[in-house]
Amino acid sequence: MRQAVRQAVELAHPGTNVDQFSMSDRNDLAEELSHIAEKTTQRISFYSFYNADSSSDEGSVWVVVSGNSPLGSDELYGFESSDGVQQSSQKFNRLMSHLALSMSNEKATSIARFFLGCCVRRAPGETVTDERDLRHSVERYYVGIYGDVWRALEAGSQWWEGYEKSGGRLTPTLVVEGGVRRITLERLILSFGMHPQLQQWHVAVSSDGSVRVLAVQSIFPKQNRWLSYAFRTTLDPQIH
Repeated sequence: MRQAVRQAVELAHPGTNVDQFSMSDRNDLAEELSHIAEKTTQRISFYSFYNADSSSDEGSVWVVVSGNSPLGSDELYGFESSDGVQQSSQKFNRLMSHLALSMSNEKATSIARFFLGCCVRRAPGETVTDERDLRHSVERYYVGIYGDVWRALEAGSQWWEGYEKSGGRLTPTLVVEGGVRRITLERLILSFGMHPQLQQWHVAVSSDGSVRVLAVQSIFPKQNRWLSYAFRTTLDPQIH
């Protein structure tokens, strides 16, 4: 399966030296999917393919669905940072067609989160469910960026003050309309060199597990903001 992924990457990106990239099993994604699907007759494996020398490369996620017979052929799905939302959702929906699903509100929410975490690769980030998770994620990000606990705590505190002043609030919701579950989730974007940005995603999940992104909007800050690496404690960061 690893060799199949490498060949697929070479076909998708002619001229790429795949030997310079690293590949790792994503058992966490496989386990997450196993909680969503009751059963499947095919083995589904997940791999990350990334440039280990680049701190800003989040890499791509490749999914291999094994053929369900000795003569069956494997199916590969690649989710990359160059994919748009519509392209990602189309691939995701084809992947979900292999699963036998019995839909519930809880499962629909899990599918929406799985889609955002696994298949939306344009910007690295994580889904947050409450303000405690949000604050901890922001602080962890700044610690990783600055490498100094006090600077990170200060930056996190300033980000949080700006967030509270903006009037933004986490409001995960689910509404059922005509058998389609419309889910609102918050996702924290953690792009290298940028301040964290909280986004709100509106995703529709059908009874067969297919998804459709209805809208995406920035909550705070409204515009992307570059980080300043200068250690200055007297100036507020320019986050609006």
